[in-house]
Amino acid sequence: MPIHVEFMAQEEGRLDKVVANYLQSQGHSITRSGLKAQAIPIFVNHRREKLSYEVKTGDTITLEIPDPKPLDLIPQPVDFIVLYRDDHIAVINKPFGIVVHPSKGHEEGTLVHGLLYHLGERLSSIGGKERPGIVHRLDKDTTGLLLVALTDIAHHRLVEDFKHRRIRKIYQAIVKGHPPREGVIDAPIGRCNTNRKKMAIVPSGKPALSEYRVLQYLKNHALVEIRIHTGRTHQIRVHMASIGHPIAGDPLYSRHASQYRLPGIALCAKELSFVHPIRGEELHFSIDLPKEMHDLLEKLA
Repeated sequence: MPIHVEFMAQEEGRLDKVVANYLQSQGHSITRSGLKAQAIPIFVNHRREKLSYEVKTGDTITLEIPDPKPLDLIPQPVDFIVLYRDDHIAVINKPFGIVVHPSKGHEEGTLVHGLLYHLGERLSSIGGKERPGIVHRLDKDTTGLLLVALTDIAHHRLVEDFKHRRIRKIYQAIVKGHPPREGVIDAPIGRCNTNRKKMAIVPSGKPALSEYRVLQYLKNHALVEIRIHTGRTHQIRVHMASIGHPIAGDPLYSRHASQYRLPGIALCAKELSFVHPIRGEELHFSIDLPKEMHDLLEKLA
């Protein structure tokens, strides 16, 4: 049965933040994103309000936490490797060409379908029925390490760790040209005004910070290591293109992508370091570059 919740606000701020903070203090694992994903009606002083409503101290807030909805996605075998798994998290290596979660035009064969097939319905419910267990994403054409939450409490803590930049992600990419040995790119990213499929550096965008260093100069290209401090959509692709060194094989932010004959773009999420959300131990994972990128490196050497 749904759980009825009623409390008097002890803080001011956005309604979703106030409610999420209270619920978590009472042992519930619902986050702000969970409130939005589940479209839970919330009433302030007996009037339904939007999640953006500004709460005042003393407001009476009521809501009902619904029973978890069973996942209605059909599990499907999807090609990926599970590198680590325990009762709360899993770390996987996502190949090129796999979409992380269902969306328009990608209703089947996503990573979520594969997770349900390989792990059963032991995924956190916070992401809703289309994104169970998903705490961060990789583009379809990017390969590499992805962290998945199997329980709601792990999901909540990992989201907070990503939000406060406590999770370290390192990528390697083959880019066009010869950039300086190292650099920092601090430029806001938002939706492109002329092409809605693309992101762009725009003054009104969200803050985005990346740093890179060159590992090897190649023939008219370079192998670079990139660390991102924020997680904006297409962040590495946009930032590297903005300094004149787009990623090889990128059809959105570079020209002549087909000449590389890659199944995706030359970008790999190679290292992932974080503190286990339940046990508190530090974990580090690293993978080799995929064969397609190795082959391209040899060709360009």
